[in-house]
Amino acid sequence: MRQRILAAALVCAAFLLSPARPGLAGEQPAAVPASAAATPAGRAPAGRLIWDATRIPDREKTRLEFPDLIRFRGDWYCSFREGEIHGNHPSGRGRVIRSADGEEWETAALMEWDGGDVRDPRLSVTADGQLMLNSSIYFTSACRSGTPPNEAEAEGVTRQSVTWLSADGQTWTSVYACPTGVNSWRWAVSWHGGMGYSVAYTGKDSQGTLYRTRDGKSWRALRGDFFPEGRGSEAALAFAPDGTVCCLLRDGRARGMIGVGTPPDYQVWQWKDASVDWRGDGQLRPASDVWKGSVGGPKIVRLHDGRFLGIARIDGRVTLFWVDPEQTVFKKFVEVDGTSYPGLVEHEKQLWVTYGVGDAAGIFLTKVPVSE
Repeated sequence: MRQRILAAALVCAAFLLSPARPGLAGEQPAAVPASAAATPAGRAPAGRLIWDATRIPDREKTRLEFPDLIRFRGDWYCSFREGEIHGNHPSGRGRVIRSADGEEWETAALMEWDGGDVRDPRLSVTADGQLMLNSSIYFTSACRSGTPPNEAEAEGVTRQSVTWLSADGQTWTSVYACPTGVNSWRWAVSWHGGMGYSVAYTGKDSQGTLYRTRDGKSWRALRGDFFPEGRGSEAALAFAPDGTVCCLLRDGRARGMIGVGTPPDYQVWQWKDASVDWRGDGQLRPASDVWKGSVGGPKIVRLHDGRFLGIARIDGRVTLFWVDPEQTVFKKFVEVDGTSYPGLVEHEKQLWVTYGVGDAAGIFLTKVPVSE
């Protein structure tokens, strides 16, 4: 379906969040367990191909990239970008596929934009129980098609953050575009206490801005100058029960950057470089001594047992790692035979991981048991 940004500007409301006591995981800090620390990192089971270019009949050439994953109303949903090239291109669009069991998949939605590229579509479930897809449209035709609200003829407008919503995973709304998303890229969205949070970058938000929404439609800036040292891009958030939030940030350098934000207004953040145990020998080293590249496409989740687990493409490989925000330590858990930005969901004591491989010809799924 072809979408256009709503012509009328959305009114962004002010939101409140109930105060909560600081602390990363309530009464019990989520530290890396001794059993995990004593176990050398391994490799994930070989993944299963769930979607490839042969299932896209209207194109002769396409790349499938940036797969995200979520479970919604008992079904699995995977979103990804498909386009002729990796970079910005008018062929870029977002596809959402659905499966009841993770074996057989079908298309649930296709988000296209005349004159625009639907970049890195990400999935989340809103506070009122709707499936949400968010993206940033990169305008490839000088904004003449699908124009941002209030700035239809403005020069220098190159992109717009947008969302789509679905109550059942099958029927989707028209696109929503809050004016705060003009020239911005709100990346992954995490929900807590009835609110959705996202860190935006590029354009007017090049120094990083933390945004908040109640409904996924209207957004307001909560805190500007978010990035430490003024640089960063993709960021993922995970909340502890008391509202304290942990941010896993990519800043373009070979470093593991963790930020911890304090509720209720998330104005105060503490940033630290993580030490990493990447060899399974218990020795902690600066990430820059171990990694060559940055944390690409980061995602962080809080497991049912209270531990934090991160996943990202690091030095060309999809890697899962335990995150100890208290001690600022990353402990490599398992490596996946994937090279794209990954998706991650915990389900029935297993970690479901989606990823792409090599030339991005397909989307794969693997399952990793959660270590006790």
